[in-house]
Amino acid sequence: MVVCGAILGVAGFAVEQAHANWRPHVTRTALGWQASQPHVGIDFEPALAGDHLAWQAGPYTLVMDLSSGKVRLVGAGGSAQSVWPVAATGGDTVWAETSGGAGRDTTIYAYDFATRRRQVLLKTAADLEAPPVAAGSTAYWLSGTSSTAAVTACDISGGRRRVLAVGSDLGPFLLADDSFVVWSRQPRPSAPFAMTVLDTASGATSDLTLPDQSSGAVFDTPILANGTLAWLRIDKQSAAAAITTYDLRTLAAREIVGGPAGKLVGPGFDGATVVWAQPADGGSGDVVMGLRLSGGPAFRIAVAPGDVSSVMVSGSRVAWWVGTGPRSWIETARLPR
Repeated sequence: MVVCGAILGVAGFAVEQAHANWRPHVTRTALGWQASQPHVGIDFEPALAGDHLAWQAGPYTLVMDLSSGKVRLVGAGGSAQSVWPVAATGGDTVWAETSGGAGRDTTIYAYDFATRRRQVLLKTAADLEAPPVAAGSTAYWLSGTSSTAAVTACDISGGRRRVLAVGSDLGPFLLADDSFVVWSRQPRPSAPFAMTVLDTASGATSDLTLPDQSSGAVFDTPILANGTLAWLRIDKQSAAAAITTYDLRTLAAREIVGGPAGKLVGPGFDGATVVWAQPADGGSGDVVMGLRLSGGPAFRIAVAPGDVSSVMVSGSRVAWWVGTGPRSWIETARLPR
């Protein structure tokens, strides 16, 4: 059964709000906010979009308004294993939940920051090959199987859907921003992968192979923003890592920072600024760094008293996730001027 555009307002998930252990511990810091989940921990990389931060703790999906520090529960899955990583765009957050048992199905949700309404975009028995993503007012997902999968676009407000591509070996990467949608094709997990770039404004498609896909190279999920890709590449043979950007319009690549494998964390990227984490001087904790693509040297944003798991940036806001399990937390700050 497929459902697209069903609105679930505050009353639609009031029962979920009654759960007691979803509530985070939130404190104001000198730079912004700190949020932790003492009962369940933070399980996936958070998503940052302007003044809103979304994350998942156990089976729960939460949204924080960074202007006030108010946190809302917007979803409650059956278990921590049933929730897919959350994505966020300027006006919405998007995520998926999978039910267990014989009647297993997957539901993709969107939550509107302004109206505080949750919406069902899709309910299907098909598997997801990648977490759903969002760009502008459109959500995208990759569903099916490795032998036959489809990339679908869904207008969040109106519920209109269209299939962008069907094929085999699609995934595991699915990216979207502005008019660009990018998905990967990889026959085996360890094999080199190619990426298809679709400009939805013109309908033109092109193929892209990220550089340096040598044996032993590992790529974290690339980030697409303002027509530019950013990613972390780790070379297991040389034990070196590098964060690189690639402009889809000019085809120009740029190495942002390099370092030992296992020491660089990131990137976070919003099309204008790249952020990452690296060991602090003296080896105590990690330092969150930034670099504006428009020019200037790298700059320090904050020092985290622990191992940073991921970093995010959006406009004037930056956030980082520290630690794992119940002892993990998220901190936010504003970018230095």
